[in-house]
Amino acid sequence: MRPVLWSHSIRELDRKAEELGVPEVLLMESAAHGAAMAVQGWSGSVAGERVVALCGRGGNGGDAMGMLRWLGLWGADPVAILLGEPRGASADQARAFAASFPGRTHTLNSEPTEQDLELVEELLSGADLIIDGLLGVGVEGPVRGVAGALIERLVHFPLPVVAVDVPSGMDADRGTVTGPTVRAELTVAMGALKPCHLLPPAAGLCGEVEVVPVAYPPAAWDEVEPAARVLSAEFCAASLPPRWPHGHKRTFGRVLVVGGAVSMGGAAALAAEGALRAGAGLVHVFCPEPVYSVLEGATLEALVHPGPSADDGTFAPEAADRAVQLAEAADVVVLGPGIGRSSGASEVVRALATCGHPRVIVDADALYVLANDRKLLGDHEGHWLLTPHPGEFARLVGMETQQVVNEKLTAADGAARERGDTVVLKGAPTVIASAEGSLYLNITGNTGLAHGGSGDVLAGVIAGLWAGGADPVEAACVGVYTHGKAAELLARIRSSRGVLPSDLLGAIPRVLSRLERRYP
Repeated sequence: MRPVLWSHSIRELDRKAEELGVPEVLLMESAAHGAAMAVQGWSGSVAGERVVALCGRGGNGGDAMGMLRWLGLWGADPVAILLGEPRGASADQARAFAASFPGRTHTLNSEPTEQDLELVEELLSGADLIIDGLLGVGVEGPVRGVAGALIERLVHFPLPVVAVDVPSGMDADRGTVTGPTVRAELTVAMGALKPCHLLPPAAGLCGEVEVVPVAYPPAAWDEVEPAARVLSAEFCAASLPPRWPHGHKRTFGRVLVVGGAVSMGGAAALAAEGALRAGAGLVHVFCPEPVYSVLEGATLEALVHPGPSADDGTFAPEAADRAVQLAEAADVVVLGPGIGRSSGASEVVRALATCGHPRVIVDADALYVLANDRKLLGDHEGHWLLTPHPGEFARLVGMETQQVVNEKLTAADGAARERGDTVVLKGAPTVIASAEGSLYLNITGNTGLAHGGSGDVLAGVIAGLWAGGADPVEAACVGVYTHGKAAELLARIRSSRGVLPSDLLGAIPRVLSRLERRYP
């Protein structure tokens, strides 16, 4: 799985590499060569093209100058605009550049004149390609001064921009965009992905992202703990629960879905079939009595149980005892799809939250009940797997929704560690956080998942995998990956906007089949 590193982890890699005898200039040269190759492959050819690089004083500026030198050797017409005198290894790159391409370097001081800025605009206007090497991964908050002025100008140029590591002005560790930020068509990520490459809205400014290998010795990597890892087909294939060839319906687990009030019965049906498609041997549905006949006909393979109903078609409070009774025979309970927000539904949620069941997936309106009675989050026994979208998560933990979106990794990690549960914080990308501190990012999927009901399918798929023998984190990872891949398969034969949650149910077995055969 590809690692995602915090900005401080990259600095730690640099420091550790030097301790192991790999100087900074060698790291910079390996990064520059790899990035130049990435640009060459992305653009087709740079021969005969004017390439202008905006180079800061630090490492990103040195990387940009090294890229220019390689692109010049391959036929480009390179021009470097230096933001002050380079320092450290960047100065070595500047000297190498000047020796190879004399007269093609322009240096700006810390207080450039209007004439200097006009020259910059003139040079940029004559470019075929711009390399943004102004600032690196250490940015926090809006950029000011000459760098801010150059970013402001760069934002408005209608030319392709390649960003070195991160677009200038961007906080590498978050999805937040707090001020003027370069919009890149290609970002060459040095050594590893950073959170901003994946978290919106920052990810939308990175364009295509290509990771460039850097000559860090293996021992340096051993010292660095990634912020997260991007889920891979190989990891998910290895995490699938085994299918014993002589197994039977009870071997592969029993799932209980609790929900499906009037007007929301489809949510329970989608969750139930999702569990079956993921391999659960037996699936039961507990729903309010008025919906019983509908779900009985809609979920042919599931066992449907009617419960006492209130006048509004949700559960009556007395349904709580029956829900607990049914849960005793289930390996995994999916609590919430279409359950509603009535007082009776809340009683059912509270009963199942406090009955001590060892494995519960809390989804949809059950999360709403927990947000209104947060002590339930701390009182429960067993292991819970929470599947909120950012709005539901924000209510659970008392954050603003946009803050959750921008800081998904730290938000999910904090909630999972604090409560000792597994958190699946949905959205693009989805974060899976374990109670032990492991974080995974899923980047499969598309806008075909942006329909009501997709989350119900996901909850069911995770339940089927968990009941079938996966641990909760494995079940969450494989479920989220498979759910997204199913949407990708369907988008190949129809528009993603027309992919419905019920369509996913037919594609999920195809994805699982590929994983079983070790296909991506």
